[in-house]
Amino acid sequence: MEPHEVIRVGGAGNKIIQLVEGKASAYVFASPGCKKWDTCAPEALLHAVGGKLTDMYGNAYCYNANVKHMNSAGVLATLRNHEYYVSRVPQSVLQALKSD
Repeated sequence: MEPHEVIRVGGAGNKIIQLVEGKASAYVFASPGCKKWDTCAPEALLHAVGGKLTDMYGNAYCYNANVKHMNSAGVLATLRNHEYYVSRVPQSVLQALKSD
């Protein structure tokens, strides 16, 4: 990916708000570390306004009681054009992450 600008803000929820407010085009977290409890509510908010949150492979995250807490395949969230951003994830990033 070749960003025009990188906006640094803390918290998955705050990053999703940047998308909803039109201040950012994508939220890219290309490493493990973000947990399901970090993305569950922000994903619901994003989904309510037509956005999408997946792992870096484009797979939806599940939030049932039997899943691992770690989003080990990173996080990719967008308000629009999600498939475009998934297609731009470098193979080297995908190879470094485990698909859930």
